[in-house]
Amino acid sequence: MGDQHGFVVDPRAVHTFGLDFQHDLDVHLSAETVQTLDLFAATPVFGTRAVNEDVRRAASDYFTRLQEIFAVMETLLYNGAVMAKAAHSIAEAYESADVLSADQVGVALGDGRADVAADLHAVDRRTGRAI
Repeated sequence: MGDQHGFVVDPRAVHTFGLDFQHDLDVHLSAETVQTLDLFAATPVFGTRAVNEDVRRAASDYFTRLQEIFAVMETLLYNGAVMAKAAHSIAEAYESADVLSADQVGVALGDGRADVAADLHAVDRRTGRAI
């Protein structure tokens, strides 16, 4: 979410995104699913031993495309896991920045209080009178 003063991030929303994304990966594109599909793809494909050349070519093309799809799924799984992990890291970084910013504001306020108090009680060293 943005505003006129810059970019604003809700770390809770980023964490939630990361958790939801990881859940979706686990449910829909888990490593076990990809491994199972790879095992399935490794079994002989119907038609590869057919007498008809067109049937053999179609079976071979099917098998090749299946392998390509599994390679894409493995890449998606990896990239998805990286994105989910990055979302958590980003949220933690923003939370740390918020805490740091709050601490810096507290220090600035404390310094301001000390400066004002010093000014209120300041005296001229030569005369001893309040400034």
